Amino acid sequence: MTSRARIEHMDDHTGYLIIKVAGMAVPAFERALVPLGLNTRQVRVLGFLHGESLSQAELCARTGLDRTTMVAVLDELEQLGHATRERSKSDRRKHVVRITRNGKAAYAKATKKLLRAQEELLQPLAPAERAQLHTLLSRLFDASQACAPEPAAEAVS
Repeated sequence: MTSRARIEHMDDHTGYLIIKVAGMAVPAFERALVPLGLNTRQVRVLGFLHGESLSQAELCARTGLDRTTMVAVLDELEQLGHATRERSKSDRRKHVVRITRNGKAAYAKATKKLLRAQEELLQPLAPAERAQLHTLLSRLFDASQACAPEPAAEAVS
């Protein structure tokens, strides 16, 4: 369907279908994480910390979470023993966030549960269709990131 075509029903609108599928995916992924005492925001942050230590500002930029939400997520991750925050030795204005050994283990368990939930969500699609969907969604996401304005540099993170 071209973008100029007349839409007779909402189900014919690609944007509507994206919203509806996202509306199915988010609760499924959240439910999958309940046994671990985690949520998707926490797992997203752990995923970005899995390979490196980052400042809170860098985490905000990479995850798309605002500063207030990031502070709350990091508070939760610290309480769970999955991450630590400390002042940067090179720049005392920054907080550096690190994943803990427990955080790495929790992330590994979470990704397994999320992959199972994803498998259930995508079950109606053949493997080649799943790969194609991933490729197309990645292209849309990458294009949106290329157009996104650079986050403002912040003195305090």
